[in-house]
Amino acid sequence: MLRGTIIAQIIAFIGAVFLAKLYGEEAYGFFGLFISLISIISIISSLQLEKCIVISNTEKTSSNWFNFLLMLIPFITTLLFFLLFIFSCFFYREKLSLPILIMAFLGTVFFSVNLLHQSFFTYKKQFSIISNSKIFLTLINVFLQFILFSAFNLLGLIIGFLISQFLILGYYFFKNKNVISKTDKKEIKKGLKENAKIIKFLLPSNVINGLANHLMPILILSFFGAKEAGVYFFSMRILGSPLFLISSSISQVFFQKSSELFKENKKELFKLTKKIIASNLLLMLVFLILLNTIGIYLLEIYFNGKWVNLRLYILILSIFMFARTSFSPISNLIVVLNKNFTSLIFNCYLLFVNLIAIYFGYLFSDITKTIYILTIFGGLGYVLLVGYFLKHLKVIAKNND
Repeated sequence: MLRGTIIAQIIAFIGAVFLAKLYGEEAYGFFGLFISLISIISIISSLQLEKCIVISNTEKTSSNWFNFLLMLIPFITTLLFFLLFIFSCFFYREKLSLPILIMAFLGTVFFSVNLLHQSFFTYKKQFSIISNSKIFLTLINVFLQFILFSAFNLLGLIIGFLISQFLILGYYFFKNKNVISKTDKKEIKKGLKENAKIIKFLLPSNVINGLANHLMPILILSFFGAKEAGVYFFSMRILGSPLFLISSSISQVFFQKSSELFKENKKELFKLTKKIIASNLLLMLVFLILLNTIGIYLLEIYFNGKWVNLRLYILILSIFMFARTSFSPISNLIVVLNKNFTSLIFNCYLLFVNLIAIYFGYLFSDITKTIYILTIFGGLGYVLLVGYFLKHLKVIAKNND
């Protein structure tokens, strides 16, 4: 599955640069709004109960959860978008907001159900299906977004995403066609009681985390317009690519290893964590130096004067992303050390920083103030979080001697 993730991410990175020149800032701003809505609402639409599919003891129980959520996701998504539609005047500053809202509804259903299928494939250990589908999805997505430019211009990125998600959805349904059946309601009621903590604790924490990580493009588009939102979204997408690759290649291995070491050798866990943080930061530092020197120079030549402020956004946000790199690959320590409450507090802080940043930027009519506040205080939050976990690991390592 790692191979598919890496290949898909490389294709997505190259495709993002190519499509950015083709579509421009404004289209990327609307696309950022679209992706942010999907990213936030898809967290709520399943109530995070897709975790039950993976942790089920039997295939019968797993498939029962699958069929239950297959009905639940469209219902909750419809309800959420109906409520969002009532307050959609918030987005009326931009003329394309209502069509995007409608397409985001479809995108959320497609995306959420696709994640549902992937959870079932994970339970059955059919990782090759997930890996190959990620590569196919990325290829078909970039291809469709390219050919749809001339016909749809601003909305081509969104429509291409929708069609590619729909095609993968059809493929997944074909693979899981024998799984679809009537839901055993008694088993679901029993399962909901047994997994009540998922809805009570994991869901709120993940929703706040989703808002903290994906709300900014929506706020920037609402207060500063689509072009500024596009530059921000593209900058974060470029900067986030290596972090995603690092996290994908390390996080699961670290999760397994840290779980074992926490039980057997806490001192080695402390050493391993420090080693991973140092190596990740070194890799990210090399990438950021190259991006902010040779990379941005080549991008400016390629974009030929378009994408104003891209250099500034990437430079400032590089600091935030560097700080974020220190924690993201080792974030599974939250589970290993049972620090869910700490994670919830941090996510609340990060969301608060986002809101404060957009407030002061709008107050002074200067989006760079928003970017600076997000970088300084958001980055500081990640540094303090890493420091907290390292200190905690050091203490338990000493106590274990």
